[in-house]
Amino acid sequence: MQILFFIVGSLFSLAASAQTYPVSGVWIAREYPFFQFTEGACLALKKIGVEALFEGSFPTVMIFSNGQRFVVQGGRAAERTIKSVKSPANGGFLIAESLGKRGSWLPWFKNQSFYLKMVSPMTIEITEGRASSRFFKCSSGIPPL
Repeated sequence: MQILFFIVGSLFSLAASAQTYPVSGVWIAREYPFFQFTEGACLALKKIGVEALFEGSFPTVMIFSNGQRFVVQGGRAAERTIKSVKSPANGGFLIAESLGKRGSWLPWFKNQSFYLKMVSPMTIEITEGRASSRFFKCSSGIPPL
């Protein structure tokens, strides 16, 4: 329930921290075939609410805020905490994370990393292992219906 309140509060108000991701805000997976337009997914999230994220039929959503990344995929939520950001020569970012605040003490959990590339100001590409996905940013300027 706590993550539900964070998601609602994070949709359009984000703060900074000492160690931050190179992006912030709410990002929705672009590959998802349900929404014809990128704005449609953001508008649906605003109109339906965060409950839609936990039904499993919504595309993957990532929220970057305060040195944390929240991922809701297939109705399941995960919280990650940033450990480091490195900028390799190719222009992207290599980001190391640990399991969120409550899980960072687990001895069997190893830090994970992913590669983040800025495709455009409104599109990022996340590569974890061999899988790569594009996400578009939800903006607060989406007009109402």
